Amino acid sequence: MTLDGTIMPTVFDRGIDDAFVSALNAAYDAGGWWRTLADDTDLLIAVRSNYLNVYWRGNSLLKVSCEKGRLVGRVHYKYLLRAGRTPDYVLVEDGRPVIPDPASFLTQNIGDLRSLKAAAKPYAGAEKVGVHDIVMGNPNIVDVEVAFSVAGTEEGDSGNPRVDFAAIHEMVDEVRLVFFEAKLFSNSEVRAGGDTPPKVVEQVNRYAALLRQHGEQVERSYRRVFGNLLAMKGVVGRHPERDAVLRKVLAGEKPLVICDRPRLVLFGFDDDQRRGVVWTKHRGKLVDLLGADRILLRGNSVGFTNGISAP
Repeated sequence: MTLDGTIMPTVFDRGIDDAFVSALNAAYDAGGWWRTLADDTDLLIAVRSNYLNVYWRGNSLLKVSCEKGRLVGRVHYKYLLRAGRTPDYVLVEDGRPVIPDPASFLTQNIGDLRSLKAAAKPYAGAEKVGVHDIVMGNPNIVDVEVAFSVAGTEEGDSGNPRVDFAAIHEMVDEVRLVFFEAKLFSNSEVRAGGDTPPKVVEQVNRYAALLRQHGEQVERSYRRVFGNLLAMKGVVGRHPERDAVLRKVLAGEKPLVICDRPRLVLFGFDDDQRRGVVWTKHRGKLVDLLGADRILLRGNSVGFTNGISAP
């Protein structure tokens, strides 16, 4: 939606083709950088539209695509800068930095995850770290940074609406895909004065409208994603119980149902804050606008599974 209220057309697409999966698996079997990434269970490999994102603490460390049968990665230079390099200061002569070995400032192997994570750590704010904790603690989460692309833009464009993560819930007669927007308790978007709705309510309602609008695209895309997750070496087998549910969907044993009622996840508070008079009013407003069943709260993001791991 633009500033003047115009609704922009959006699209939703996920999945990589068999040739891409084959290239990934061949690289995995060969060892090297891709196997190092795929085997690191502290990383989340997210399937996009013909590419992958490799996430750590909310930072996309690497974008991986398949070009002419070869794996090609793209990384922001800030994640390549060597943290803790000494000396800290560089000599400047006649206005020019004197750097005998410029390459020493950059990580030379994308498989050097210790260096990549050290470089990324300053960019992982409290909210990103909290979401990472939640994702790592809920193996039924199948995607993060779920973006709906505005027509004419790329999926990764920062202006595209995106919900924080999606998880599968196995029900008696269906498998439900549920979406979650996560916020730090201190985030001003969860509060608003007077009768004004908090900004987060507008966000969640917008995601709900997009899910209703693109339900068929979302279902079709995640069926491809499920197949990809079960076919990629290093990814399949990480979470056997999740894999079993994905197989039920793909085998037609249970239908995949897209839930168009995203839930709001709030974390990062102590008991005094939770019981405070001011917050009680804001919480009541959220409950009135979204419903109590869609508001999930836990002070600590570590171990936050209620309403996420299961309905």
